[in-house]
Amino acid sequence: MATQSDTVVPGAEADDAVFGLSANIAAAIGYILWPIALIFLFVEEDGNEFLRFNAAQAVAFGIGLYVFRFAVGFITGSLPGTIALLAGLIMGVFNLAMFVAFIFLAYKAYSEETVELPIFADIARSIEEAL
Repeated sequence: MATQSDTVVPGAEADDAVFGLSANIAAAIGYILWPIALIFLFVEEDGNEFLRFNAAQAVAFGIGLYVFRFAVGFITGSLPGTIALLAGLIMGVFNLAMFVAFIFLAYKAYSEETVELPIFADIARSIEEAL
């Protein structure tokens, strides 16, 4: 599902990267509260690649999952009762899996390791280039 790079991105060990937080702590917070990562993405201007990549990936992952959940909720709203109940249970498991994924990504960011999610890493790089 995710590939882990063996190298630490330059800037992961920088002190006071944004708002007095080190880059690894800011990146971990960005995964747990991905709307905060959007703020980090716009505020971080001094070239901390580690924080910018993780913030962009957190935003892409968070928005992608939000859109997916919205679409599935819209579709299951028109299903008959039993099928909607089953879809609701599946979405509950999906939500739990996404919570675990965000915690895992936050842990890896705190450990100053970069995890590149297959689709979202490419989107994150596009976001970084656009800003």
